[in-house]
Amino acid sequence: MLIILTLSLVITSILMIFRKKNQESILLLGLCISLMIEIVGVMLFIAKKGGVSQEVVQFLYFSKTVQNQMQYFLITLNQLGYMIAIGRILFPLFLLEIALQYSMIPIIRKNRFWQKIIVIIPMISLIIYWPFIYRGIVDRWEGFQRVFANINIAWINVYLWAAIIILLIEFFSITMKFCKRQFVQIMVFLIAITGIYILYYRQDPGQVYRFYSYSNVWNNGIGYLQIDPSLFSYVVLVVVNVISAILGFFSLFRYTRGTYEANMEDVVMERKFDTVRIGVSMFVHSMKNQLLSTRIIYKRIDQLYEQPELDTVKLKEYIDSLKDVNDSMLTRIEELYRSVKSNSISIVPVSMSDIIENALKRFHEKYPDHPVEVHNDGVSTILADKTHLCEALYNLLINAQEAVLMTERADGKVCLNCKNERLYTVIEVKDNGMGMSKSQTKKIFDPFYSSKNSNFNWGMGLYYVREVVKSHLGSMRVESDQGKGSSFYILLPKYQ
Repeated sequence: MLIILTLSLVITSILMIFRKKNQESILLLGLCISLMIEIVGVMLFIAKKGGVSQEVVQFLYFSKTVQNQMQYFLITLNQLGYMIAIGRILFPLFLLEIALQYSMIPIIRKNRFWQKIIVIIPMISLIIYWPFIYRGIVDRWEGFQRVFANINIAWINVYLWAAIIILLIEFFSITMKFCKRQFVQIMVFLIAITGIYILYYRQDPGQVYRFYSYSNVWNNGIGYLQIDPSLFSYVVLVVVNVISAILGFFSLFRYTRGTYEANMEDVVMERKFDTVRIGVSMFVHSMKNQLLSTRIIYKRIDQLYEQPELDTVKLKEYIDSLKDVNDSMLTRIEELYRSVKSNSISIVPVSMSDIIENALKRFHEKYPDHPVEVHNDGVSTILADKTHLCEALYNLLINAQEAVLMTERADGKVCLNCKNERLYTVIEVKDNGMGMSKSQTKKIFDPFYSSKNSNFNWGMGLYYVREVVKSHLGSMRVESDQGKGSSFYILLPKYQ
């Protein structure tokens, strides 16, 4: 059972490589593989050693038959010992590398040499535990077996504790909920499989190399090496292994999974056709309604001229109506053109206060009597195209205000929050308006999608915002609670 649980972690980490081809994925895969190598090595060692209880046999091998097959598996003691050494030594290295990769502590983030320095001790250990070198030293000076064992346990403990402390510091320094939720998933995975590793890491490779000798170093083992384990030690062995493996698997799976339907080619193609169909339908319907409105106004103007005396007040009213309809159509076509045309993005350092000021200025031209709460938590400069980012932020503010107005709440408000979070500068536009259902949040960035009146909303605003953010090498996220409001997040690479 243990090997199946560990193998599931390796398979999940391999899937992550296919979904996220980056250094983080490689390190996670290395972590899982090193754990599996060590566990397989320990299981082979226990099988060849024998003398364990029937309960432990069932937990590790399912049956005596499987144990016998592993017991007589053709592998030398040198190979088996070094197999355990590889898994045992590489696991804390990969764990600490991952912790450093996630850490936002300035002294770590700005000095990447830490990730190179921590490789030195594990590499020295792998050299020392090379069977020819290890046997050559220990056979001549037997006391070095204890020295090597104690030194390796010491640095492994330091690496494990350092990694966990760095991860905890990072966790408690995150303030945004969705960032913390995402980090919790990977943190639970790392701590869970570290729990499995801790159960077996005291198995020193020297015990395998000197299989037929006895030393008090052998006493480093735990319950799984006991002939007749106590109920407590057996329960701890099973519970920690099973819970840690299951937690690790599901945490890594949740971390790596994306929207499966979005990755299916047929579904993506179907959504594209649906989007085009809806967009064309909305375009034609809206233009038709606008043109029918102008036809009616023209008829009324003709009727005015047929009267004995021209009513200039009515004529002025009809002309103003024509102007409004014409301006509306031009605005909609310009919006559509702006959203689909290819624009060059010029990303330069700009002041965050300038971005906010320009977006609010445009917002108040449309909604002069509606204030926006602004909170800027130390964001001074960002890398952006000022024109396009201001336009994108303006669109989000307008959407938020419209959502608030639809509720007709006396306490309706729109908030604009800016802060630095981990690698990103986060711009949040928050409202306590209508909110959206989960099905709506999956569609809102699609072109031509709109839940509002199609005569006045083409559904290109959020599509344009997303395209601008993508052009800034950023990403967008939305969180919404139906009936309570929504939060739109723009995540841009932090400028330092």
